[in-house]
Amino acid sequence: MSAEPSDLDVVASRRAVPVGKRRPSELRVALITLVLPLYVSVGFAANFIGALHSPQPHHVKVAVVGAPAATTRLARGLSVKARGGLDVSQLRTVGQARRLVADRDLAGGYVPGQHPTAIVASAASASLANFVEATFRELAAAQDRPLAVEDVRPLPAENSSGTPNFFFIIICTLGTFLTVLALGSLAPTLPEPHRIAIVAAASVLAPLIAYLIGGPGYHTFSGDLGTVMAMLGMGALYAFAVAAITRLLQLGLGLLGALVASLLFIFLNFPSTGGAVAPQLMPGFWRFLNHFWIGAAGLDANRSVLYFHGGGVGTDVLKILAWIAAWAALLAIPIYLKTTRRKTTATTALSAQTG
Repeated sequence: MSAEPSDLDVVASRRAVPVGKRRPSELRVALITLVLPLYVSVGFAANFIGALHSPQPHHVKVAVVGAPAATTRLARGLSVKARGGLDVSQLRTVGQARRLVADRDLAGGYVPGQHPTAIVASAASASLANFVEATFRELAAAQDRPLAVEDVRPLPAENSSGTPNFFFIIICTLGTFLTVLALGSLAPTLPEPHRIAIVAAASVLAPLIAYLIGGPGYHTFSGDLGTVMAMLGMGALYAFAVAAITRLLQLGLGLLGALVASLLFIFLNFPSTGGAVAPQLMPGFWRFLNHFWIGAAGLDANRSVLYFHGGGVGTDVLKILAWIAAWAALLAIPIYLKTTRRKTTATTALSAQTG
């Protein structure tokens, strides 16, 4: 009967092996493990802190409402004081201001007078509405008058910050992004139809779970059946787009594809959505990304469905589909070359075995 080696025996045997003959890859692998936390740390610090650390207005569209004789001087003074932070226009009627703010063509309107009023739409962006309200409150305070606030598109009482909408997009993103990475690592030879079916299921489950917890669970999402179904449909489309592009990157770039996907869908995607800070308050690079980045389209579609009767959703759908088409075109040649190389290698190996 043989005895199990003790810990001392194992240590002695390791010491008996010359240092030069130990596995040289072990230290390299250990050092490589530092790359991932460094990449994540740099990615989060550079992008999240860089985008969100100091909100400042950049050409925020507002209007002063009333007769030109009473508003021209006020509008001009507001423009000069903001120094490019505000794009100030003039409107004659409160009805015009309400409509433009409700359609997200304006961030806010200011109605001067004995009872000054700020017209905002917090559902478009709570951070932007708060900024506009604070700006107009200063105007009213300069005249020693309290400011009334009219929210023409308010957020639900249980979702006063709008943050759950942002986290809905994060959940949809990570739900399918991680599914694709896990399948690539744990089931690399899984037939593609089976892989697509699993990813499609994850694309439906991620927004559904986010809604069930955030809606019926915490009452942050509400609406009739059509609104909820549209919200879930947009979430599923966005989630599947993330998964499809991640898989294309896997097929075309291998391990590097996972890093590129994390850059696209986490480090650049989340800060540029406008979910934490409105794009009009972010630095130029992030405002630029917000115009066309996939996460911004997903969040805008979510808000449009829930609070703006679906206005603008068509544009968001086109942006999401354009992302899939653009990455499919970019990766078509790398995927073809990699597939051809794999088939050639397999054919050569089979010929060697049969020969």
